[in-house]
Amino acid sequence: MTTAPTIELKAQGTRFFSRLDEGAFFTWLEKLPCISDVEGKGDTLFIRVLESKVDEYALRELLALFQRYGVGMRQLAVFNKREFAKWFHDRDAYWYKSVFGS
Repeated sequence: MTTAPTIELKAQGTRFFSRLDEGAFFTWLEKLPCISDVEGKGDTLFIRVLESKVDEYALRELLALFQRYGVGMRQLAVFNKREFAKWFHDRDAYWYKSVFGS
C-alpha cells in the first residue's frame, strides 16, 4: 500500500480571539480538499497537506488563511512550482515578502 506524498505545515502559537474565530480557522481548513489531517501538540498545529491536491485555488486559500491568522508563510515556498510561477512570484502580491523574503 502506497500513501500519497504529504507536506506538513506548522501553525505555531496561533492566536484566536473567540470560539467563533477558532472555529472559522478550522472550518476554513476543512473546506480545502488538499488538507488530509490537522493535529495539535502543545501550542503547535500540524497541518498535513496532500501535495497532489494543491492547485491554484488551494494555494491561494492557504496564503490567505496563513496571512489572516499570522501563521509563518515562508513554509509555503515548498509549493513553488512551475504551474504557479506566473502569479505566485508577483512581487507586488501581499504574500511575496512573507513567503520569499525581500
